Parts: sequence; C-alpha cells; structure tokens
Amino acid sequence: MAHLNFEWDASPSAGVDSYNLYENGELIVPDIGVLNFSLLMDGKPEGSYDYYVTAVDADRGLESAPSNTVTADFFVPAAPTNLAVSWSA
Repeated sequence: MAHLNFEWDASPSAGVDSYNLYENGELIVPDIGVLNFSLLMDGKPEGSYDYYVTAVDADRGLESAPSNTVTADFFVPAAPTNLAVSWSA
C-alpha cells in the first residue's frame, strides 16, 4: 500500500477548528483535526498532483488562504515481460 504523509504547522490564528486538504484545487479531505494526515494512494492514476491545506474556523464559517503547495508524482510501473517456464527432472 502506498501512502502520502502530510504534516504542517498549526495556524497561529485563534479559532481554528480543523484543516482542509486539497488536491489539484479540489477539496478531498475536509475537517482534519490533527496536524498530520496519511492518505492511501492505491489505484491513483499516473500523473502529477498538487496538494495544500487551509485552516478552518467553523464557528465563523471562515477558511484561510492556502498553505504552500507540495507536488507528488505518481507512476505505474511497467509490466514485466518475457515470462517463461521450463521443466526439470
């Protein structure tokens, strides 16, 4: 199993309830209540993916600007070739 492990520093702002994780600009995991998070990546299509987090103040309905962006590149290994079998006595 492949995992991406994300870790970030807490927002210095008061009232932060959780964090949202975005992939290529789309919210993929809302309401993360910790400063690190592991995401299972099995079955991910090949490509380059950008991630960032935002801080959320749920009481006021506010979300911060994005953190810095990190990029993860995924590739699917090529299939093996020339499989053979032989018999021996």
